[in-house]
Amino acid sequence: MKVLKMIGRADAERLRDKSPPPQLGGFFEEGMRWDDYIERFNEEKVERAEALRAYILEHDVRLSGYEHQNSDEGTPMFDDGTVALFSFRAWGDLMAAVWSEHDHKNYSYMDFYC
Repeated sequence: MKVLKMIGRADAERLRDKSPPPQLGGFFEEGMRWDDYIERFNEEKVERAEALRAYILEHDVRLSGYEHQNSDEGTPMFDDGTVALFSFRAWGDLMAAVWSEHDHKNYSYMDFYC
């Protein structure tokens, strides 16, 4: 599993039918790290999360939930043709988990929410 690129929401909507349902979030609090994030997911979702994490770090993606939903390059597209669609809060969870671990800094989902 690998993220190929970031695409716009309009393109992502066309792929929505074959994609996993959007993630609901808002649980990631200051002091949590990547392991706290992935422990909530089953094996398939962990594989997707790890692919997202690798892409985010490699490309220094630091987008808000608003940018995820509204940017021309805000929605991750996987190599299987699916996309990762998140609520603002769930995107904030992902960003906070990735960057808390990487930056050795305490972020919460609210730091990336809007």
